[in-house]
Amino acid sequence: MSYKWLPTVFLMFFSLAGSSQNARLKGDYAEAVNLRVNQKYVFKNAAAGYGRQQEYPKKKKNKLGFLFEKERNTSWFSLAVPADGFLTFEITPAAVQDDYDWMLFKEKTINPTENTIDYSHPVRTNNSRNDFSISGKTGLKDGFTDIFTSPGPGKSFSKPIEVHEGENYILVVDNIYPGGKGFTFNAALQNVLPSQIPPSVISGIITDKQSMQPVTANLTAEDASGNVIAMAVSDSLTGKYSFKIPLESKCTVAIDKKGYALLNSFLPVKTVSVQQNYQLQKLKTGVKIVFYNIRFEPNSAVILNTSGKDLNRLFNFLNEEQSWKIQIIGHTNANVFTDEHYLQQLSERRAWAIKSFLLQHGIANERMHCFGLGGKNPLYDNKKPEEAVKNLRVEVVLER
Repeated sequence: MSYKWLPTVFLMFFSLAGSSQNARLKGDYAEAVNLRVNQKYVFKNAAAGYGRQQEYPKKKKNKLGFLFEKERNTSWFSLAVPADGFLTFEITPAAVQDDYDWMLFKEKTINPTENTIDYSHPVRTNNSRNDFSISGKTGLKDGFTDIFTSPGPGKSFSKPIEVHEGENYILVVDNIYPGGKGFTFNAALQNVLPSQIPPSVISGIITDKQSMQPVTANLTAEDASGNVIAMAVSDSLTGKYSFKIPLESKCTVAIDKKGYALLNSFLPVKTVSVQQNYQLQKLKTGVKIVFYNIRFEPNSAVILNTSGKDLNRLFNFLNEEQSWKIQIIGHTNANVFTDEHYLQQLSERRAWAIKSFLLQHGIANERMHCFGLGGKNPLYDNKKPEEAVKNLRVEVVLER
């Protein structure tokens, strides 16, 4: 099996909503709705009843306890596999009180014109009781080991399944309660599951930039979506730290120490061992803090949700260090096909968007000034896409 061309995670989404599509959810296996991997579907209403045929009528004795006790309010789906990989998916109820169970079958070909499934032999099931602490989510997820889950308390997710191009799977989803509020569904293929990727050990020493003495500080590693993938604290005597993240990761490391400027640094990880030392700058006028993960919608000053952690770091810093004022400076790429005046205005509007966020959270207006520099001061080569994205940044300069 070859995974050379398949990206690690597909992140394309597609929304399917509206009463006409939701009406199709009332069906049987023969009417299974076709779904595609790497797309997000939104169903506004759960199915009511079980269609024309009750594939799982109530049985007095169910020898296989991981099967449905009976169909209550079921939706049937057909999922074609476009490439080799590991299949994961997530079902998220619109209302946490709804309890969605599911069974996944591999569709088998009897002859060129007829497909079928063996109702007694699913490849995965999850009929565990709804877990309110995770908003009732269920599906196939990396890190879980259950193949079949019986009704009652249990793990809400089951083990991902290895699939191959051209295969077709049938998913039946059952809300055990009538009048459900619907759910979202999205499936993804991964060439290697994160839990199977060997870790890379990141280690180094954190020191004071002026004295070069060890500093104890908090480190947080985040992926491109802002998800925390590792945390560590440097040793108070030696300044040494160490943490593990998946190999081939592209992450940002944020370092926080009271009395010092926040430090954010890109960290591409290509080997099983990475040595990275950091120097922290004590607070003083003119010190610059760069935020790479405060991002905006294209050609817009609308802040993306993935910016939350950096925004919170900036807010917490200003809340703790109340004697300091800041300049907020917006930057764009130096796009030769875009008017410089437009880029200047865009960078200014983005800086003001950051200020508006901080104002809404109680930071005084007189502590903040906004500027925009467009694409005049790039930190990296704009000709390389993987480098140019780092120029889309927000900088904060300290002042008294």
